Amino acid sequence: MIGHWGVYGTTLLVVLALPASAAQPPPAPQEQSAEDAPTENPPGFPPEFPRDLIPPDSGWLPRGARWLVTDSSDEVSDEELMRLSPVDPGLSSPLPRTRWLARNFLETVDPWRSHEPANIRDPGPDTANFPNSPYTLPRGWVYVETTPFTWTAATRNVQSAGWNWEYLVRIGVTDRVEFRVFSNGLTYSEPFGQSAAYTALAPLVLDTKIHLWGADDKNVLLPSAGLEFYVQTNWASPQLQAGTQPAATLLFSNELPWDILLEWNVGIGATTNDLGNLTYQDIVQFAFTKSLTPDLQIFFQGYVNQAALPRYGQNTVLGWGFVRYFGSRTSLFGSYNSATDLAGPASVIQLGGAAAF
Repeated sequence: MIGHWGVYGTTLLVVLALPASAAQPPPAPQEQSAEDAPTENPPGFPPEFPRDLIPPDSGWLPRGARWLVTDSSDEVSDEELMRLSPVDPGLSSPLPRTRWLARNFLETVDPWRSHEPANIRDPGPDTANFPNSPYTLPRGWVYVETTPFTWTAATRNVQSAGWNWEYLVRIGVTDRVEFRVFSNGLTYSEPFGQSAAYTALAPLVLDTKIHLWGADDKNVLLPSAGLEFYVQTNWASPQLQAGTQPAATLLFSNELPWDILLEWNVGIGATTNDLGNLTYQDIVQFAFTKSLTPDLQIFFQGYVNQAALPRYGQNTVLGWGFVRYFGSRTSLFGSYNSATDLAGPASVIQLGGAAAF
């Protein structure tokens, strides 16, 4: 009997000797009050974006979108992804310029191509041939295309021979809209009649291209389509100023048998007549392109009245050319062309290149 009381007494003394904090159960976690809760969404999320879909460890994407980007171990069902509000993937791009464009030019149905490294092969350079592709650069991608050697032979009783260094800078504003700056650049013209030789800067052209829709595998006759608007400004040396000249062009491409790509453009462009007045004319360009190897393409091309960009005179020209790719970032292209009648140049030779950033 005494032994039992001794055990109980010892146990009671141990309990009484413990600190008060150890004897009490841990306090229940307190819920965050409404006053302490954050009042703004993390950067990149619009104010109306549901707060419960923003993960606590991510300031950019909701749970499902973060899983797609980072290959997180979190498993997200298709049904959960479907319930997510649309989020612009450009907000989490590794490129700062792409994130800036995504914040300032909202588009919540972009594909994830803005996360891919820039690639010169797709959609490819526009100045390699006469027509322009209906496809645009993904948001944040930049192409720099330059042709340091463009030689245009003399046209009898019309114009002298000349050389110019043209360039085209392209940037994807969204995955469907591309802003472009073009110029024939530094230009040299040989003496012609009473006119002396001169060296000058060609007009600057401000250009916008919009991708409308892509190819449809179920309807091979339906082409990919785009729309282009440009304005040739009067920002040039006095010898080459010709006033403000707008143009609008529909851009198409078709996948033909034997892996041949047909690009064709139709539109209306302005030009200045001998009286200094603007006149409008229809313009047509086309090119048939065939890949010989993964890195080499050849094409047959032509235009009526004008190329897709204001690069040449008002005549009809046909020619051949090539595009050679070096990896995924750079390419080299060239072509030899000639007018179909005496009103155009006997030859137009081009050699240039392009790079993707």
